[in-house]
Amino acid sequence: RETKKGVKGIASNYIHRTKAVRRLQVSLKDFRRLCILKGIYPRDPKKKPHGKDKTYYHIKDIKFLMHEPLLKKFREMKIFLKRHKKALIKREFNEAKILEKTMKPVYNLDHLVKERYPSFIDAIRDLDDPLCMIFLFALLPSETCKGHEAKVSAECLRLAMEFQHWVVK
Repeated sequence: RETKKGVKGIASNYIHRTKAVRRLQVSLKDFRRLCILKGIYPRDPKKKPHGKDKTYYHIKDIKFLMHEPLLKKFREMKIFLKRHKKALIKREFNEAKILEKTMKPVYNLDHLVKERYPSFIDAIRDLDDPLCMIFLFALLPSETCKGHEAKVSAECLRLAMEFQHWVVK
């Protein structure tokens, strides 16, 4: 009996982005956000079962995302935004305020930080990229980039100076 294409072998270990989004039942925007937060990147498989123009993810990464507590929080946030928007459209401003105080979901990213950096040394090793960006933004004039204001530059300069003082101590 002949097996179908993409069922067995290397090709079966990968899934294209559209299928992954459908499997996780989130929007593309939330999927991208979740992948960035979890540090999951697209892969380039040797055999691409659904075409060369698609983005592929490892199936284990998608299964890993299925059990992520942030997924539940993203869904709760969507529900809250729908209810809040509905209250504002109906001009029920008191109801909207009550919703904001009681139902607005708050999610923390502590478990992601602990997962990515189990020890302090791991966090220090990965500090070079953010520090380079802070020092770069501190030196850039405020008119150079779109969205780069003087207060952002001042804040980056303050952070750079604080880090230098910490290193000196």
